Amino acid sequence: MRARVPRLFVLSAAVVAAFVALSASGAETPPGWDLPAADAQKVLAKAGGADAYPGAAVVTVFDRREVVVEESGMARTVQHTLVKALTADGARQLAVAELSYDPLSAAVEVLRCRVLTVAGGVRDVAVATVQDHPDTQGTILWNARHRLVPVGRLDAGDAVELVTRRVGFTYALLDGEERSAEARFVPPMKGHFYDIVPFFAPNPVVEQRYRVTIPAAKNLQYQLFSGGAEVEDRTAGGMRTVTVTLRGFKPAEPEKNMVDWPDVAPKLLLTTSPDWQAKAVWFHGVQEDAKAFAVTPELRKVADEVTAGLERADDKVAALTHWVAENIRYIGLHMGEGEGYTLHPAAMTLRDRGGVCKDKAGILTALLRAAGFEAYAGMTMAGERIEKIAADQFNHCITVWRRPDGATQLLDPTWVPGARELWSSREQQQEVLMGLPEGADIITTPISPPSDHPLSFTVRSTLRADGTLEGTLRLTADGQSDSGLRRPYRGRTRTQWAATDEGLLSAVDPRAVVRVTSRTDPDDLRVPFTIEAEFTIPGYARVLDDGSLLLTPLAARHPVGVAARAEEITLPLKPKERKYPVRIGCSKVVRLDERITLPAGARLEGLPDDAKLEGAGSLQSTWKHAGSELVVSETLTLDRRIFAPEEWPGLRDALEAFRKLAETPLLVRPAAKGKGKA
Repeated sequence: MRARVPRLFVLSAAVVAAFVALSASGAETPPGWDLPAADAQKVLAKAGGADAYPGAAVVTVFDRREVVVEESGMARTVQHTLVKALTADGARQLAVAELSYDPLSAAVEVLRCRVLTVAGGVRDVAVATVQDHPDTQGTILWNARHRLVPVGRLDAGDAVELVTRRVGFTYALLDGEERSAEARFVPPMKGHFYDIVPFFAPNPVVEQRYRVTIPAAKNLQYQLFSGGAEVEDRTAGGMRTVTVTLRGFKPAEPEKNMVDWPDVAPKLLLTTSPDWQAKAVWFHGVQEDAKAFAVTPELRKVADEVTAGLERADDKVAALTHWVAENIRYIGLHMGEGEGYTLHPAAMTLRDRGGVCKDKAGILTALLRAAGFEAYAGMTMAGERIEKIAADQFNHCITVWRRPDGATQLLDPTWVPGARELWSSREQQQEVLMGLPEGADIITTPISPPSDHPLSFTVRSTLRADGTLEGTLRLTADGQSDSGLRRPYRGRTRTQWAATDEGLLSAVDPRAVVRVTSRTDPDDLRVPFTIEAEFTIPGYARVLDDGSLLLTPLAARHPVGVAARAEEITLPLKPKERKYPVRIGCSKVVRLDERITLPAGARLEGLPDDAKLEGAGSLQSTWKHAGSELVVSETLTLDRRIFAPEEWPGLRDALEAFRKLAETPLLVRPAAKGKGKA
């Protein structure tokens, strides 16, 4: 069991912009939120105006949350905010307040809304005018809703005071039986409480305070990440009260391709779950009790058909994973109580041939069991880091296969449609909790070797005296690079593939004419994707007055990367130094090779020096004139998905040199008159 966090402490460091979702909990109206208007005006005056917050449209004068946790784990929160418009744009932002919630797991009501004008007046917004609407729907058609508070027209200097009360929780994967009108608001792990509180925002915050009162016997653990705060921890009368206050927050400047803000900004995590081991055991047990992975005759029939003729366990598991990936469409339909966090029975997912990540993971688990394998579900957080403290930091569900030797292998049918992988390497360096019967601790998925994601672009061409470049190209890939090549073809009908072929080169020269002579079937995931083509680009090299040609090798321009807007082409090279980790889609290795037959007797000028850069990003390149040919060879390696700030200079140097080669022109001088052929 994890030891209790010390009563007084200052915690870690950094800052960010915001998912301003209200906290997952609730509290009876505490004394103190009913602030007299005159006192509120004094607080506003002390906070200052636009001059005190350069560049900001609004300032949060205070954000105070009072949380009371019941024995059942259900929490009640009163949130009291005072936000001031500093500019006309800020006034427009505050004209409507939006409160999102899921009626199956939370309820929210507005207790007060009033406008404190810059002239010293007060205007109450009638609570009866608050509107309730369904959220905009996409591929997930659940019943999330939001309340809109019509604050009305404001002027710069006006402020909005808002008091809301919420009961319930904001995230969990499984629900229990209903016992009362508010039973659906009790967290699924009965008797336990957790909360995830962002202590950051897109605007300055003068004061943010979070106070939770909970039965002392629940052994609350908490930690503030990436920031310093005032902490008070008291116990009296069998109740424990923890107060965390952060003052003077200023939003940081975001960096392109940085990790998500919750990984680097102040956030408070609280939980009564003793550790991840206990959470994993609970997660496993609830699903088994619910028979979420029960094998029906229909599921067994699918498993038998998909694995027919296969002998090796790995081949059977791969076949079942890709069957689910390709045959269970991603769509979330409202199926009743608990939608959004309940794993549906695998038989239901098979019947409907659709579901979200939890449903795809669930049916794969059942199909694996039907085929005689040991399999379970697991949870992860796509896009954010999961911390060691056991709050429910999850947004994605996956499958775990226990191999005959006892080793576990992660499978993700949601992320591998059109990919030859079973676990997407776009999820490398990501935390996972496996729902094993004996429990498990959080693990971090390993870095996927760049060699597993190669992209090779090979050209054999001839340069004509009139600047025309013609020849053949061969494009091969595997791993995530492979799926990137397949995607444009899989997303179109076969009659549109010819236009897709032109895109192989048209991104760097629209005059290119391409005729594909060989292509792997984009839907056949058994072999790496390969394209072979013939091409002609009239006027590719610029003809100068003296007959010389200005030529940049086609391969060096990385046409496929340009067309796909790949990170090696688009990742900004500024700033030179980074404050936050940088994230790309996946580790990879890019190989560009070209042999260009030059006009007879031609001479080359301007060949770049060989490059050999090593680091988190590495580049090796040689351009040389060999007989009648220009031979170009470049290899760029990006060795992980997430790079620490101290690794950025090496990555940046490799990318900068790689892009410089793509813009390097060579002067091809014709043979001197009277000279024979070279």
